[in-house]
Amino acid sequence: MGNANTATVSASNQVKKNSQFKAIVKRYVKNKLAVFGLFLFIVLVVLALGAELFVDYDADAITQNMQIRLTPPNSEHIFGTDHYGRDVFARVLFGGRISLLVGTVTILASLTCGSIIGATAGYYGGKVDNILMRIMDVFLAIPSILLAISIVAALGNGMINLMIALSVSATPRFARIVRSSILTVKGQEFIEAAKAYGCHNVKIISYHILPNSIGPIIVQATLSMASTILMISSLSFVGLGLPSSIPEWGSMLSEAKEFMRYDPYLIVFPGIAIVLAVMAFNLIGDGLRDALDPKLRN
Repeated sequence: MGNANTATVSASNQVKKNSQFKAIVKRYVKNKLAVFGLFLFIVLVVLALGAELFVDYDADAITQNMQIRLTPPNSEHIFGTDHYGRDVFARVLFGGRISLLVGTVTILASLTCGSIIGATAGYYGGKVDNILMRIMDVFLAIPSILLAISIVAALGNGMINLMIALSVSATPRFARIVRSSILTVKGQEFIEAAKAYGCHNVKIISYHILPNSIGPIIVQATLSMASTILMISSLSFVGLGLPSSIPEWGSMLSEAKEFMRYDPYLIVFPGIAIVLAVMAFNLIGDGLRDALDPKLRN
């Protein structure tokens, strides 16, 4: 009899979760801009991951051919060629792969660190909360771009150092979001029931608190992806990101700035790629915020 009741409760919970998920999807689909942002994101990911289907990395994006340098867009090179004779379309495609890779790793790393710090501070409170949040306040007092520039300047150029710098600068925001989400959940009855049942604090945080406060965290991660792509491009533009030999949108803009008067297409195409990527993540983030918390639309 007890097993039957447990199975019934589990089935009921599963049905409830499915209905909530369908409601979230339905609210998201109603937002046309959010759907457009998702479509744009899918297109960018497909183009970046499937870049080899359209161009050859070594032949088009890396190999220099001075005989066709600064060729305007044409049927053979739809985005033209740069001052080294490299195909701009190929470099934009592979630059998208770099930006998305660095951005994704950065967000995952900062989300993990921020969740641990914010969850610990919000759950335990008291001195632990004060110490951790004051440390986060120190980082938040410094503009993210300046903090990232300082870290990259200290560690040196390179993809790993760039991801470390961006992760450190983004972690405090996630810590704040997770802490505030946990503070709204930890006093509810099901948390008290888990404590009375004898669950360990780590299990309570991992299995009960974080899953029930995941909405704001997802929204923050999506919106942070947009700002991270901008920061990647900004650091590469000023020479503190990836080497110029690696195709990346910011470094492409940096190389093209001296040719923008007579060959503006060198600036236009990587610039449009940055705008589209940032716009896609912002639209998705806004749509998720409205879908996960329908009260915001009222």
